[in-house]
Amino acid sequence: MLAVKHLHAFGWIAALFFVVLPGRSQAPLREQLQSAGVPISSFTKAELDEAVDGTGDSKEPYVYFVYVRRDGDSLTGFPHLIRYDQTTGAILRSELQLEEKDPYCCGSPEGIEFLDDYLLLYFHYNPSAGAVVVLDQQLKNVAIIDGFDIRRVAKNQVVVTENMVHFAPEQPEKLQFVDLSKDRFLELYPLKNDALRSRFDHERVERMPAACKKSVELCDYRSIDEACAFLGGDGQGTFALDCGRSANYQAKQSEESVSYLSDSTIYIYKHTSEGLVYCEQTISEDEATALDKEETKGYDKIKSRCTPKLAVVPDSDR
Repeated sequence: MLAVKHLHAFGWIAALFFVVLPGRSQAPLREQLQSAGVPISSFTKAELDEAVDGTGDSKEPYVYFVYVRRDGDSLTGFPHLIRYDQTTGAILRSELQLEEKDPYCCGSPEGIEFLDDYLLLYFHYNPSAGAVVVLDQQLKNVAIIDGFDIRRVAKNQVVVTENMVHFAPEQPEKLQFVDLSKDRFLELYPLKNDALRSRFDHERVERMPAACKKSVELCDYRSIDEACAFLGGDGQGTFALDCGRSANYQAKQSEESVSYLSDSTIYIYKHTSEGLVYCEQTISEDEATALDKEETKGYDKIKSRCTPKLAVVPDSDR
């Protein structure tokens, strides 16, 4: 079985047994099961009256429903999974015994996805953080991925955006490649010795107001942002990203103008027998905007721009 992995990107999320999520709905389990199409006859009245956060989906012949109990505005306990067999009427119930010492999972259930040999249970902390519990065909826990926006690039292989600190002035996006069937996790972005990213870093420092160069505390406003859009792929392990970067500085009590810089770079990755390789190319912001609108169809327009040859080496200092 694949060892349980955790892609922790920050350490301030509330613990599993007391996750505060104000403003969420508190529907009883009874109503949510009925809405999902799961019979309630095998549940006790006490269970059905409980307020829960839950979500469901179906894949013939099964209906799946995952929920977490509520205590007022807080979530409490491990997630519960229900599988209803519409053919036989059998109901399987399981409490997902995730690691008790791990405070990172799971938040509020947000969705269920069927991906090749696995069942993915999505959970939500905030717009910049989530968790995905990965189950095999026997509904056994094989991985917990701390991240969101999972994209399939080949059978049992995905790219995930790692969690970020919400509303932080610096948002350097990190992406992870996950091969669920081979117990393989690899940072895709940022990359070590990335020539185009290094060029951007050098130029943004050069353009800083003099006061900011002395100390960032002398800046009224400082923002470094990165965001990568998934452009699609061939479904066999070759795929593309469009990563946009921007920097914004304003010195305190100074006549110096605001310093702003931005650029966009496409990255094409390829899965080979020797590992992942990539290539990169700068593109205009207008082209980046047009590609992002294409969503997963953008790959077809840029797949011949460069040939992946550089080994993917994660930048461990980022």
